[in-house]
Amino acid sequence: MPNTAAKRVIDTYLLRKNPDYALLVDAPFGSGKTHLVKQVTNCDADPTRLYVTLYDVQSSDAFDWALVRAINPWSEEANASWAARAKELASGIQVFGCTVDMTKVNITEVALRSLPDTLIFDDIERCSLSHAQLSGKINRFVEHQRKRVILIANSDAHKDKDAFDASREKLIGQVITLRPKLEATLAASWSKISAGQGLDVLKARRELIIRTFQEAGHQNLRLLLHSMRDVATMLDAMEPKMLEHEQSVDYLTATFLALHMAYHGGVLSKEDMRNRQRLGRRILSKVNKIEDSPDALKSLQETHPDCNIEAGYNDVLPEKMGYFWIVEGYFDRDLTREALRETHKFSDPDEQPDWVRLWKWHEQPLPDLESAVRSIAEKRKQCEITEPGEILQIFGAEQFIAKHQESSDVKALTRKWYNYICDLSKAGKIRPAIPTSERGGRYGFSWSHGTIAYHGLAFEPDRRAMLLARRLQFEMDSAFERNTGNICIKLLKLLSEEPSEFVKYFTYNEAGENYSQTPILHRLPLEKFASILLSLFDENRQTARLIANTLSQRRLGHNAELALERPWFDGLEKKLLEQSGSKSGLYAAQVSLFISRDLKPS
Repeated sequence: MPNTAAKRVIDTYLLRKNPDYALLVDAPFGSGKTHLVKQVTNCDADPTRLYVTLYDVQSSDAFDWALVRAINPWSEEANASWAARAKELASGIQVFGCTVDMTKVNITEVALRSLPDTLIFDDIERCSLSHAQLSGKINRFVEHQRKRVILIANSDAHKDKDAFDASREKLIGQVITLRPKLEATLAASWSKISAGQGLDVLKARRELIIRTFQEAGHQNLRLLLHSMRDVATMLDAMEPKMLEHEQSVDYLTATFLALHMAYHGGVLSKEDMRNRQRLGRRILSKVNKIEDSPDALKSLQETHPDCNIEAGYNDVLPEKMGYFWIVEGYFDRDLTREALRETHKFSDPDEQPDWVRLWKWHEQPLPDLESAVRSIAEKRKQCEITEPGEILQIFGAEQFIAKHQESSDVKALTRKWYNYICDLSKAGKIRPAIPTSERGGRYGFSWSHGTIAYHGLAFEPDRRAMLLARRLQFEMDSAFERNTGNICIKLLKLLSEEPSEFVKYFTYNEAGENYSQTPILHRLPLEKFASILLSLFDENRQTARLIANTLSQRRLGHNAELALERPWFDGLEKKLLEQSGSKSGLYAAQVSLFISRDLKPS
């Protein structure tokens, strides 16, 4: 029913004397039904009309208290029970001009004897009473006290919908089903969004906003407005030049709105937002397959087929950026711009690296494409393409192009890149596989869910691409093994001179080089490590405990690879006791207590 017709129905009901039935205003969450009823009834100012919310009312007594609280809104205090509030009012309250001593009169008596002729009960579906019990309490006002009763509910969200529907015959005489006024909400929303380039972008994309909202299907205008405010803030953080890429801005805006409404509407969880890359079919190998990702993500992708719900293939809203903007509510402006630049969707072709231009070969003017091909060939000849993710992306793009060429030899292409990787290794140009907590891991490209992803683009590798990826990983692991001596020197230096920085290397959520999930301690010389730790113990016990607690938590971990370090930990305890014992028995006792309290996992 349109709002104008709904207002007339409510006005007519308010004029009835002893109507002998309740009026139900039924609409989805966020559709403006409460605002409409309050506007028509003027219940905030008219003393003959009382608005009562039943949100989280869990008992009959709490229902009665909700009535008293509605009559005396000044008595409300957050997180206080109805009984606690009653005690606060024991000295007396004003009920329609009459002072009532709550020590002598029952709350129920006050609520029932002093109520006005029109009662408005909101949040029916969020009341924790059984609907049969709630209907009985409301019916006494309709049938026995002949009051006008307006109920506000979202019947589709009622946990006991069958009982709710069954009560209509006896209690509810008329139903108003509202349709959310999307156009009016959009028109009113512009004044609620801060002026800036984000607002301008949204105003120019009215049809896109409407389409995304209608695809979502929840009809919650509050969710839409919330998402519009946040996407405008995100768009404000972008470089103005980025906004010139209108198709990419469309894609980004729709994706942000869809994910934002889904998360804040309870469709997606934090875990879903952290792991958007786990969506869809992923093939790790012929024998190793992972299960499909959570249904919520798959369903949302199907609901919004033109959005980047799935991260990993052709990203416009990177996983990390989406999580922070939508879940945490903010992402640094510079990091936002950097993340969007890495998608290669907000830059001109001449600003994009050769491997991106190669993937977009079907869109490129022939001279530009030939230029990119020559550039790649020259860099390959000079062994200047050294980033593993870039190598695999170029191979993937060249393989894709070869499928559309009659005279192509995929085997020769694979052999060429395999030999190139070997040449890089011989020249010492393969970088070590340094562990990191950042996306892409130690190899610089992501392969954890079956796609080879690098800087916002991904493809599903066939057996040839897998062969190259594994060869790169092998060479990088070998380079890491050769570099462990230097890594150990660096870690020991940090332990001695900057212990807090040492700890960061073993803290899971620290960015950059990170060994929280990678065994490395067993490579550190026990004698030297024990000596430094004892020096810290002598200089600052708190710092020594920080190091010991970090090591203790590591021993408690369930990472199978870290099992390599267990003999090292046992050896460290022995070295600490040996070195402290050589100093004095009392000192050894102190160290022994330190080991048992701080170093050994409890």
